[in-house]
Amino acid sequence: MLAASLTFTHSAIASSAEQPKIKDVTGLAEADLEADEYYFEPAFLRGTPGQKLRLEIENESSTLHSFTVPEQKLDMDIPPKKKVAVEVIFPPSGVVRFFCRFHSELGMDGELLAGDAKPQALRSPK
Repeated sequence: MLAASLTFTHSAIASSAEQPKIKDVTGLAEADLEADEYYFEPAFLRGTPGQKLRLEIENESSTLHSFTVPEQKLDMDIPPKKKVAVEVIFPPSGVVRFFCRFHSELGMDGELLAGDAKPQALRSPK
């Protein structure tokens, strides 16, 4: 019985660990985003289709990062230890990817999720 209980507990923990953390910003006009050592936090933002959102992005690292969303013609550098503000628009449906153009290959990616869209597979760190 104990072995079955341990197996179940391990499976439940493994399943929840695989679920990406999504911040729901539905109805908000502004939100904060952290750029750090090769990741964005949160990496997934959920909003309504067509929602405009002002993001204040703080680079907490000592490395230059960018916030890049080609579909929205956004490409802004975020100097080390500084903040920038950008406005994003959630897509009519599905997802729009954002990333750091300097560190995307290291896994510095995220997504804007419209409605009940599911996160897509982001590039894995090499």
